[in-house]
Amino acid sequence: MTIKGNLILSFTKLYAALLIPISAICFLIYWPGLSGGFLFDDNANLNQLGDFNGVRNFETFVLFVGNGIAGPTGRPLSLLSFLLNGSTWPTDPYPFKLTNVLLHLLSGFFLYLLSRLIFLSFNLKPKQAVVAAIIATSFWLLHPFFVSTVLYVVQRMAMLSAFFSIVGLWLYCKGRLRLGDNNNRSGYITMSLGLGSGTLLAILSKENGVLLPLLAACVELCIFRHPSSIARPINRYWSWAFLVLPSFVVAAYLIHSIEPYTFTHSFGNRDFNLPERLLTENRIMTGYLYNLLIPKLSYPGLLYENIEVSKSLWQPLSTLFCTLFIIGLFFSALMLRKRFPFFALAVLFFFAGHVLESTTIGLELYFEHRNYLPAIFLFMPAGYYFVTQQSRLIKGFIIALLVICPIFTYQLSSLWGNDLALTQVWAKQNPTSSRAQLSAALALENKGYQLATLGLLSQAKATIPDSLDLHWYWLKLKCRLQGVSADEFAEIKQVSSTVPFQIHQYNMLQATIDTMLNPDCKGVNSENALVLLDVLQTNPGILQDSGRLFQLHHLKGLVYASTNRPKEALAEYKKVLALRGNIEHGLIQMGVLASHGFFPEALEHLNDVDKILAGQPQPSQTLFKTKLDYQAEIARIRQNLLDDIKASKK
Repeated sequence: MTIKGNLILSFTKLYAALLIPISAICFLIYWPGLSGGFLFDDNANLNQLGDFNGVRNFETFVLFVGNGIAGPTGRPLSLLSFLLNGSTWPTDPYPFKLTNVLLHLLSGFFLYLLSRLIFLSFNLKPKQAVVAAIIATSFWLLHPFFVSTVLYVVQRMAMLSAFFSIVGLWLYCKGRLRLGDNNNRSGYITMSLGLGSGTLLAILSKENGVLLPLLAACVELCIFRHPSSIARPINRYWSWAFLVLPSFVVAAYLIHSIEPYTFTHSFGNRDFNLPERLLTENRIMTGYLYNLLIPKLSYPGLLYENIEVSKSLWQPLSTLFCTLFIIGLFFSALMLRKRFPFFALAVLFFFAGHVLESTTIGLELYFEHRNYLPAIFLFMPAGYYFVTQQSRLIKGFIIALLVICPIFTYQLSSLWGNDLALTQVWAKQNPTSSRAQLSAALALENKGYQLATLGLLSQAKATIPDSLDLHWYWLKLKCRLQGVSADEFAEIKQVSSTVPFQIHQYNMLQATIDTMLNPDCKGVNSENALVLLDVLQTNPGILQDSGRLFQLHHLKGLVYASTNRPKEALAEYKKVLALRGNIEHGLIQMGVLASHGFFPEALEHLNDVDKILAGQPQPSQTLFKTKLDYQAEIARIRQNLLDDIKASKK
């Protein structure tokens, strides 16, 4: 066997001896979490699998993949990946979670290949590069902070975008190291393919894939332009076209997205303005880094919305220290990038990965999955120092952390495999989070512990009096179990008239109204439901945003239809059309009238919908955004209604 053959065999054995066991450990520690269920946004994004009786042919396939609601692009590649696991709804969460874990392992494999190339570019010996890359990759693969990303099904979107970004970076680095070996053309083709296709595929999975050129620029600045790197100089025109200009486009978009109004007023659906968001994110980013560098058994998880907003650098005081820390860390990375290139890469890449979701766009403040891609190089200094330093203390510390990570991850994964235990832990960790209390109550009720659910809700609505969700959920359950007194309903009316109504609370309101129409609901009935909806029309949230008023008219129409008052129901539905002019809403309301046997009213409403459709421009049918043929559908329904009216007169 040749010397080259012996080297390949040696590296293959080393790889098999290290990364394969690490991957097996990763799969085993996530195994307990596969028994968990769907959570929160899983339902909102996946329940469309049940539309049109499931994804069963090309038309329904295009409708599902082309009409995503999670972002501006619709994220069609992520939706396509969900079809690997199920095509109807409701469905089994197990294959969805299993696919997430396998995708995590696949991303880890390419991260190893990417890290190894970067270490090799610094003239590390091949065996050193393998060991350093495996250590850096293992921290990322096994870290407990990413349990809430891997086992939360809908975060397939963040994971898939990260996967394509990692593969794109690997191809970029692979091509980059070919330059200067009489193979420039092949190198530039590989680099261009990596960044071009990687960015496109990542964006179609989740929009922050647009950051790939900026992330590659961080690698270029910290690694390939370092004096110790073996990489040859890059063509400046290629660099401008593929690295600099795309990064400027991202910066320009972030600047353009700034709405001057938000300097002094809150974002439309948030309780913070732009300066407050930027200040608060300094504290949050510091917390992210702390949680990543210090593995823990407990993290805030998905239900961490009640974050104290920073009103200034001094309120709270931790804002000042965190802001100074973030600024100091950023400029230290820039200034020390030649002396500590892997430290600089870890820091600058981390900040670049957060630039879209943690700056000027009015998103929610905290989400753990935002760190999934930005943290891929955070542990490269550990791998580098492990193979280049002789200190047993440093090596022992790195090994100790690497042993702790899978132990903690296994504990968290086991918790995620038990929906009831998971939600109860979140409720205890976040006592002032209405989301945490609602999720705990839903899990208890689903397991049949109705009295315990009622007790939890009673305590939660007292602790969080400004959550309409909790009050309505309590009313819904209380009327079924024990009955609602006049005084208790008066309290619900009072709260509903004063606590601002938020758009995300509509589903709970609808469920409560549906329950009040049920004969098993004691103490309140359909008339109380109408009273509650009338009270909500004076709610501060409705008065500030009259666009939400259509929801109340829709529910009033439902109440009237359910109590055999078709004329009143039709009048409410006409108000909805006047406020929104939405074809789909109109067809749903027509369906409500028809399902109750009110065929003439349903036909009249259908005609109103048809008039609105005639006045709207017809949307073009494209691959990624498509709608039903409303004209054909209305014609079909009209004929059915005419047949029903004719049959009812016989």
